[in-house]
Amino acid sequence: MLFGDSMRKRIISGAIMCAIFIPLLIIGGLPFRIALGIIAILAYKKNYPKPVIATGLFVLLLLAFSNRDIVYSNLGLNYKYLMFSFLALFLPTIFYFEKDKYNIKDAFCLTSFVMFLGIVLNLASNILIYNKPYFIMLLLITVLTDVFAYFTGVMIGKHKFTKISPNKTIEGCIGGVIMGTVITSIYYMTFIGIEPISKVMLVLLILSITCEVGDLFYSALKREVGIKDFSNLIPGHGGVLDRIDSLTFVIAMYVLLAGII
Repeated sequence: MLFGDSMRKRIISGAIMCAIFIPLLIIGGLPFRIALGIIAILAYKKNYPKPVIATGLFVLLLLAFSNRDIVYSNLGLNYKYLMFSFLALFLPTIFYFEKDKYNIKDAFCLTSFVMFLGIVLNLASNILIYNKPYFIMLLLITVLTDVFAYFTGVMIGKHKFTKISPNKTIEGCIGGVIMGTVITSIYYMTFIGIEPISKVMLVLLILSITCEVGDLFYSALKREVGIKDFSNLIPGHGGVLDRIDSLTFVIAMYVLLAGII
């Protein structure tokens, strides 16, 4: 049966998320930034002492909503916030180390997670504010790659791609990359259309592959900690972090490629 219970839940949940997110995307401004804050809170789930959890969440929101720094204005970050983030998440190890509740390894893991997610959310906010068509492009390449990889894999996938994610197939990955690149290229040429199509398709191909790589990275992370999903908040999808995992890598790669298209 092509559409089982799991797929139906996935489609219904996806439709609900679109119904909520698309109006926020159109409105932009403060409502969208509030939505990003909620996403950050829902994506944040750590099992550390409560003061550390609270500090980590504060740092995450601080980075996500930090103001621009004249030294590094393109990223919308302030170096003071970055230094505060390191100190706030490293120093608690002194008080919890002997109790084995928050050691040096925990501090580096939490800091890496908070810094990466906070910076990516900050970038997402700034890209939307200053260039909404490009933000939509990043969403499209991520969503389309993910959707077509899933459906192509379900319908014709036969050859397993990697042990990191046993359900992924070579056919699914190829289908996701091809369709994500082609459809998003059509969007770019229709609504942006500044650069030659060959250059656009090359960049979008890289972003689509990055989307697949990001998904595999988070799959490896989940396997390492022994979980299937980061949470069960969204039926058929897992948690908020399960939905934005690939997007975090796509935004990071876009920053590296910014200026090409």
